[in-house]
Amino acid sequence: MNNCEWREKISLYVDGELEPAAEQAVAAHQQSCANCSAAMLELQELKKSVRVAGKRFTAPPELYSSVRKQVAPKANTGRLWQWSTLAASLVLLVALALMLYSRPRAASATVAQLIDQHVTMLASLNPVDVISNDTHNVKPWYQGRLPFSFELPELAKDSPFTLLGGRVVYAEHAAGAEVVYQVRQHKISVFVFQARDVHGEPNAGGQNFVVNSWQQNGLQFYVVTDAAKENTERLRTLLEEANHSK
Repeated sequence: MNNCEWREKISLYVDGELEPAAEQAVAAHQQSCANCSAAMLELQELKKSVRVAGKRFTAPPELYSSVRKQVAPKANTGRLWQWSTLAASLVLLVALALMLYSRPRAASATVAQLIDQHVTMLASLNPVDVISNDTHNVKPWYQGRLPFSFELPELAKDSPFTLLGGRVVYAEHAAGAEVVYQVRQHKISVFVFQARDVHGEPNAGGQNFVVNSWQQNGLQFYVVTDAAKENTERLRTLLEEANHSK
């Protein structure tokens, strides 16, 4: 990464500060540059951690009330004492946030990472690298980018699901696909990886998200969304049928 001339543009890309043409150029470059791809993932993880922590944790009202009382001007109280009290209160807030953030966030490390990937996608200005509602455009895009293949369902005209596109993601040091669908106002991430020795992880939930997972034909599937549980089950059925004869 240190010797790549695209280094500065990678940072601008992650921050959404490039023109559309430049964004496309950087997206294409990182597909063939392992250093830039790793750097982009690292920057996205950093932004995600800050963003998710800010949305996920709120100090209890009692703590806010206590801080307000401590920093409020009082008679015969020196400015130095007020500043020291404020600093102590801020340290307490930071400690509380770190304590909450260190708690288990999902049923497994993999599920936690995929939920974070889903949150990153929701907040990103560039949620997918291939933008298309056509299965025949999205599926071939993964060829050569992943060491496995999978099928996507053909959606009926009256289907509640809309295909938005996809991108390559990493979890537990393995490359996989994230295919994004939409159902009404909710987005759904379908993650596909090569199956490991362990069997499909149990369905789980966390942080207001539903996670549905299973193994099929040597592949591990995860469906992550904040939509209703029946939507994950319906999309899972479509995916299972599409990959049944694979």
